[in-house]
Amino acid sequence: MDSIAFKIGWRLLLYPALAYITLSFIFFWLYAHPKRYVGSYHPKDFGFQPEEIKLQTTDGVQLDAWFLPHKTSRKAVIVCHGYPMDKSDVLGLTVFLAKRFNVLYFDFRATGRSGGFFSTGGAREVRDIDAAAAYLKSRGFARTGAYGFSMGAATVLLSENPAIAARALDAPYAELGGELDYIFRPWGIWRRPLLALMKTWSLLFMGVNINSINPAASAARLTTPILLVHGDADTQVPPANSERIKAAAPAAELWLVKGAGHGENWYRAGSAYERRLTDFFEKNLK
Repeated sequence: MDSIAFKIGWRLLLYPALAYITLSFIFFWLYAHPKRYVGSYHPKDFGFQPEEIKLQTTDGVQLDAWFLPHKTSRKAVIVCHGYPMDKSDVLGLTVFLAKRFNVLYFDFRATGRSGGFFSTGGAREVRDIDAAAAYLKSRGFARTGAYGFSMGAATVLLSENPAIAARALDAPYAELGGELDYIFRPWGIWRRPLLALMKTWSLLFMGVNINSINPAASAARLTTPILLVHGDADTQVPPANSERIKAAAPAAELWLVKGAGHGENWYRAGSAYERRLTDFFEKNLK
């Protein structure tokens, strides 16, 4: 009898544990290797004729990119999209920059038409920004601006590339671990072991420590101008993230857009959004 009770008992513990470990791996895999999204928007839809190019990162990943040259401007801006989308997803929000600047769009690794297998929440994507900055340097732009949305914004903060002279950030997260904790909050007490397992898989498969992906800490080390834009109704990446970054980097500008959710700042603020970003880059790109 005792033997039967023991066998039943350890099965009641082992099988749920195995199921939980399997579930954590599935979540990790879905986040780290997202389904490819390739949008239909193209610069031609907005009256611009881009140069379609490929960028090469230092770790051998080929990135798909558009370069929108400006006839007279000697200033350039790199545009970084959010997760798990592609460069076309932010095109409508940012193409106004091409009226005043040279603009470089690219797909981060493991997204859009770029190479790469794992998306790392910014840890390796900084190498993608380095590749973009190196390309612009080859075109004669030694110092550039960078715009990022969501994960792209966080990655722009993580990048300490000396070529980036000004950073405009729309809805960045302050810390990837904290953002995941927020996303999985409906799991209650079960989210902590789930996230611990996901972080373990990240270390094992990608060599990435999720707890080290901390844009707020990176912002504290930066000395170049920062503009933070966040919707005060953003429930995906709450505005408290930009407030934390502002606290870490007091010199940064913070603009909370009233009534805007995630990805809605341009829609809500319209011409004010375009004017503020344009003026920011005009002022800070010398």
